[in-house]
Amino acid sequence: MKNWKSMVAMLPGLSLLVFMGVVGLVTVESAGLVDWRNLRAVTFQSDDWGLAGFVPSADVWLEYNREEFHPGRFPEVYWESTLEDSLMVSRLCDIMASVWGSDGLPAVFQPNYVLSSLSYEKGPTGYVWNRYDWPQLPTAYQRPGLLTAVQHGIDQGLWYPEFHATWHYDPTIRLEVALSSDISQKLTKAGVTLFPGSEKAWELAPWRSTKDLNSELFHSSRIFENAFGRPIGSVMAPDYIWDDRIEAMWQAHGIRVIQGKREQRDPTLLPGKSGRIQKYLKRKFDLLANRQRQYLKRNCRLEPVQTHDVDEVLKRCLADTRKAWNGGYPAIVETHRVNFAHSDQSVVQKGQQTLESYLFSICENPDFLPVFLVDTEIAQLQTRGVSWVVRGKQIILRNATHSRRLIAISSFQSKRVFMVAANSVVVTKW
Repeated sequence: MKNWKSMVAMLPGLSLLVFMGVVGLVTVESAGLVDWRNLRAVTFQSDDWGLAGFVPSADVWLEYNREEFHPGRFPEVYWESTLEDSLMVSRLCDIMASVWGSDGLPAVFQPNYVLSSLSYEKGPTGYVWNRYDWPQLPTAYQRPGLLTAVQHGIDQGLWYPEFHATWHYDPTIRLEVALSSDISQKLTKAGVTLFPGSEKAWELAPWRSTKDLNSELFHSSRIFENAFGRPIGSVMAPDYIWDDRIEAMWQAHGIRVIQGKREQRDPTLLPGKSGRIQKYLKRKFDLLANRQRQYLKRNCRLEPVQTHDVDEVLKRCLADTRKAWNGGYPAIVETHRVNFAHSDQSVVQKGQQTLESYLFSICENPDFLPVFLVDTEIAQLQTRGVSWVVRGKQIILRNATHSRRLIAISSFQSKRVFMVAANSVVVTKW
């Protein structure tokens, strides 16, 4: 593999594109060791959980005119996006618990968490910037019972957190511009996390130093482990913005499962049509060159609150789910927090009802039930044919091969070895 990388480094400009084009055309994604057509796997990847923003409540727009504010372009529904509360988390867990997969286990939801917040708050001597790390929350975003609801969902094996971001924006830019105008200063004091130009103030932007990003990731990894009792298993970059430097950093911190590779927006690539071609070829090359990383492709979108035609969103997601299964892939469903956590309860209800309809549709035939997995299970099955994961108070071991396999478990709390029969699932107490 080093020889391949050396060859690439020696190729200039257009030659590199030609070389990558050949690689992309002759290389197919590995089929792995699992018959995904038979397994019919479903994974839910949901971004933005734990983010103390965009607004603490919709009341802020009753007092201030958002037309005077210029944070950038966001879908309309995001203007009232807010931090989840205990009821929203509990209701989602109830929905997950309402269906069961072919392995006799309920569905599981994978929220990708934002772990830190900056809040401009009034202190004894005036307003100051305060930092909060999950599970601590800014004053404007207090949510009684939230942590209890999250922990209950985790204990029941219905809520399986992964990592999304430290801030979800470049903190240096926010500190520089959040107080730059009268309207921005007032909104910042009110707990609004948007700021002028925030649409393009990317957390993982190429202008941010590797040293700062490494420091933030190290700190976030510790926050995650303390909050959820295990290391980060997979990651989804905020705003879909990342490049090769970021992937190398994730890998150096032990994070090898990367969500949303197809949706990646690499700021180092060319703009326009040339950039789209380059992106496609580079993604193919990355699959070949970075075998130590597992790239998970989001191939189903369940984003009902960003459209008026909810039925069409549901229909398309169900069709894409079956397309993924028929093509020999797990169905990886993208569904953002805004579908389930919002200041407008009608938005929340729309998202919840659509998720329920999706789950009931894929589980309506008892002879062809799906199996609900999390990212780390998919990655292990893809590369080893076997997997293990702790969901709540249970260890779930899977052997998707045609022979008996040993599965070694090494975690913070124990080291154990199991013999698992071919094409079977073992569930035991943790």
